[in-house]
Amino acid sequence: MTVLLQSNAESLVSPATTTKQPRYSTFVSANDEADRAKQRLHIAQSRPGTASLWSRLFFSYANPMMHAGNTRQLDNDDLWELEGENRSAAAFDEFVMHYERHDRSIVKAIVTAYGGRFFLCGLAMLFTTACNLFAPAVLNHVITVFAAPQIDMFNLSAWLGVFFASRIVNAVVATQMRFYLELIALRLTMTLKALLFRKAMRRSIQSKGDAKAVDISNLFSSDVNNILFAAFQINSLWIIPIQIVVDVYMLYAVIDLAAFAGLAVIALFMLLSFAIAKLSGSAFEDIMKHKDDRMKTIKEVFNAIQIVKLNAWEDKFADKIQKLRATELSAVKKFMYLGALNIFVLWASSIAVSAVSFAVYAIVMEKVLTAAKVFTAIALFNALRDPLRDLPTVIQTCIQAKVSLDRFSDYLALDEFTPSNVIRHDLAQPNDVVMAIDDGTFGWTKDTPLLSQVNLTIKKGELVIVHGSVGSGKSSLSSALLGEMDKLAGSVFVRGRVAYYSQQTWIQNMTIRDNILFGLPYDNKKYAKVIAACGLLPDLKQFPGGDLTEIGQKGVNLSGGQKARVCLARACYSDADILLLDSPLAAVDAIVQSQIFGDCICNLLAEKTVVLVTHSADIIASKAANLKVLVEDGKLTAIRHDVALPRSSFKLRTIRSAVDEASHDDEAVKNDAGKLIDDEEREEGRVSKEVFANYFNSLGGVKVCVFLFCVQTLWQVFQIGSDLWLSHWTGQKGGSYNQHETAYNVKVYSLLGAGAAVMVFVRSATVAVVGLRASRHLFDNMTVSLLKAPLRFFDANPIGRIVNRYGDDMSAVDFMIPFAFGGFLAMFFFTVCQLGTAVYTMNFLGFLIIPLVWMYVRVANFYLAPSREISRLWKVSSSPVLSHVTQSEEGVVVIRAFGQDTVGRMIKENFIRNDVNSRCWFSETVTQQWFQVRMQLIGSGVIFVVVSGLVYLRDYLSPGLVGLAFTYALKGWSRWLVLVLGLVLKLGLGVKSAVIGCRQLRGRLMLLLWDNLRTCKRVEYPGSSWAVEGWQHFAFCRHRAFDDAKRAPSCCSCCSYRSC
Repeated sequence: MTVLLQSNAESLVSPATTTKQPRYSTFVSANDEADRAKQRLHIAQSRPGTASLWSRLFFSYANPMMHAGNTRQLDNDDLWELEGENRSAAAFDEFVMHYERHDRSIVKAIVTAYGGRFFLCGLAMLFTTACNLFAPAVLNHVITVFAAPQIDMFNLSAWLGVFFASRIVNAVVATQMRFYLELIALRLTMTLKALLFRKAMRRSIQSKGDAKAVDISNLFSSDVNNILFAAFQINSLWIIPIQIVVDVYMLYAVIDLAAFAGLAVIALFMLLSFAIAKLSGSAFEDIMKHKDDRMKTIKEVFNAIQIVKLNAWEDKFADKIQKLRATELSAVKKFMYLGALNIFVLWASSIAVSAVSFAVYAIVMEKVLTAAKVFTAIALFNALRDPLRDLPTVIQTCIQAKVSLDRFSDYLALDEFTPSNVIRHDLAQPNDVVMAIDDGTFGWTKDTPLLSQVNLTIKKGELVIVHGSVGSGKSSLSSALLGEMDKLAGSVFVRGRVAYYSQQTWIQNMTIRDNILFGLPYDNKKYAKVIAACGLLPDLKQFPGGDLTEIGQKGVNLSGGQKARVCLARACYSDADILLLDSPLAAVDAIVQSQIFGDCICNLLAEKTVVLVTHSADIIASKAANLKVLVEDGKLTAIRHDVALPRSSFKLRTIRSAVDEASHDDEAVKNDAGKLIDDEEREEGRVSKEVFANYFNSLGGVKVCVFLFCVQTLWQVFQIGSDLWLSHWTGQKGGSYNQHETAYNVKVYSLLGAGAAVMVFVRSATVAVVGLRASRHLFDNMTVSLLKAPLRFFDANPIGRIVNRYGDDMSAVDFMIPFAFGGFLAMFFFTVCQLGTAVYTMNFLGFLIIPLVWMYVRVANFYLAPSREISRLWKVSSSPVLSHVTQSEEGVVVIRAFGQDTVGRMIKENFIRNDVNSRCWFSETVTQQWFQVRMQLIGSGVIFVVVSGLVYLRDYLSPGLVGLAFTYALKGWSRWLVLVLGLVLKLGLGVKSAVIGCRQLRGRLMLLLWDNLRTCKRVEYPGSSWAVEGWQHFAFCRHRAFDDAKRAPSCCSCCSYRSC
């Protein structure tokens, strides 16, 4: 067991702890730093806003960043700063103006804010579509010229010259269109996330019980992505029908009325695709519903991981999570099978359309099919294949976006916190009154009052003690004073700034000092007084980093008393006029309680108005209180002491000496001793083979890969065989019509095409099945490993990072990676086989393509390294955004209580984190289009070489072979090569993100488990008598919370505890 655990730890350890040499050296000399500074300056000077027109057209301003990414590892400082309306705050302000103008309709706001820009991109997309449809016309003319007794070279050269010019213009327009579409999507994404965060800061506490209150982490990740994908596809909704109509008209010009037979087949398959898309939309709704349930349970379990481990509930909750996951996977399985069926329908439709059209033209209409007609029709059918394939996907994407928009609208429509519940300015109130409730009735629901006929007046500088039995409504009174409860009658008045201590302590994932400062500037003297008065000085001495020690998620590395005192110090440091403290002393012992009451409440806050909720009988009996309020059965009984001792006379200890002791030099902690949260790692260099090996093993190993290889090979055999058969068919004796021979040719062509469609279905279904197997395997392993992890692991890994693994990464494993894997297989085999066929047709001139392939490899290799680095930066910067959102949502009551300035600061922090993430997105978009435009230009060169070779060999090639080679060229090798590389990158980074993300978590926890095994002696497990009577025996034990912490002093030499 020990050996196995050690081997697992060594194989799963994150890259930062392995001995493997990274691609880039981690040592940075002075010269290297100077070179890096020069590179960053060059990158900044070549930003898009200052680039020339030529540089913008071909994205040449990205060259310095591309060069830097090929020489070293990139970081955020190497990326361009966002400018103008690309910043989150600017994009949000613009969108909110439209959002408020249209009665908070998110759909109308999107249309008015971005509709015009989407339409302009649509016009550019329409132009590129027209350029693509121009290619079959050129093909028809070229084959006709080749079939003529004498070739008109001038006419042929003119057509080819116009064609190549259109390809170059098309490459530039297409990449510019995609770039600006990405910019619109970037702004839309930032806006939607900012809108969600603002709503989280505004939504009422009561709305958390609303049935429409979906999980915000899902909205931030999956739903935003669904809307984003629809934004990319929205123009296709109107361009694809236009493309289909024009394509059919061109087919009519080529094969006459037979084109309408093909149109009827298209209509039939479109109806089938619509039905499948509708079923897919329903399945996707089920997926999102089940995912919400799973994510909610996961967040609850890991937020309460201490309780889970204390009660040894790991197996119980693992079973619960896995059952929820099984329910979700059943819906995913249905969705994936429908996707496989949809892909089969799309491929079968193109074969069926061409077969039926040729059969009608040749058999029914009894006309001769020439090479020009056949291959022009094939090119048009190929052009028709994309819109036929894309239309159901576009519809399905829009359906998913509609579901997500409805979820957005439901969330944004939740009840909001009403600031008007509290009156801030009331001339009728005396100047010395800072809080007052007049005939107030409050409740969490409008039908059930919890506090009735409340009358309370609090004057400036008073100490008010609120007490009562458990559940009597003390915390509800605090909520009523903050305006968080529904005010059913009466009025609430508050004058001055408020600081709030919540009964449920809320700690941020940052250092102790930053938690206390809470966004305010650091004042050494004031800060020292606060930590001394709150009794934090002895605790800070125990931490390796003092007050610069980082606090884990929800303060997991602090005791209950320490969390309470940090939160109390936060309220005290705010220097608010009124401090509303809900049971701040409940988590500390009697000695510390007495000290804090004397030093903090009675001395540090002597000039402040303090409302203190407590159960302590000593404090309730204290004569320092000006007003004592008993809460009982929803009623308040207030007893005022007009003659009270000054609070400053309650000096239990001297604060001044503690202040002197607390004042310390910030330079005392210069290392990472106080660092608790590990930075999220990103591997350097190429995606390792181990990552792919782990994923493919999860898929099923070598057997599955061999099976898919055979399926793909058969697919291309059938696909190319059908095309070669057409070439043979049209190469037979022309001008004569033989019905029997024509029927035979149509039958063979149809069977070969049907075989190709069947192989496509087998591949898609297989990828779906093995993809679900890998998804289940990764999820179960990660869940079991996380639940078995020691608590130290959760101190170093925030919940947001874990939730991100279960959210975006598992969605990638469920959907993106299987589809990318299947797409990669299809595009790779398609490109290699059809390129090889064209080269074979050109004989020795096919070697002229080799220099272009070499250029492609060089450009692709130059692009891959920086693209990987930027993609990883984007991934690493995503988790802090989600962590900040979930963390802020949990502490929204505290944030609102501290005032609108604090709310605004949290919104600004959200903007900053979104901008950091969006910088990576923007840079990735630029580099992608830099690569795309160059690949398309190289693809145009491939077409030029193929056509030139065909012209040179015109005396040796039949019109059928010319049509076949030109048709393959028009299929756009540049596009397929880009798709292949893009899918490789997407697949690699997707597998890496999901698998490495899970492995990093598991690797860290396995190392911790291994360390525990190495440092602990072997335990002799008791026999069956343990179930009846057991003892826990501690002898000379000393403990510490984590490796760098000081050992706690031994409190006893030997002690035993007997089980009950």
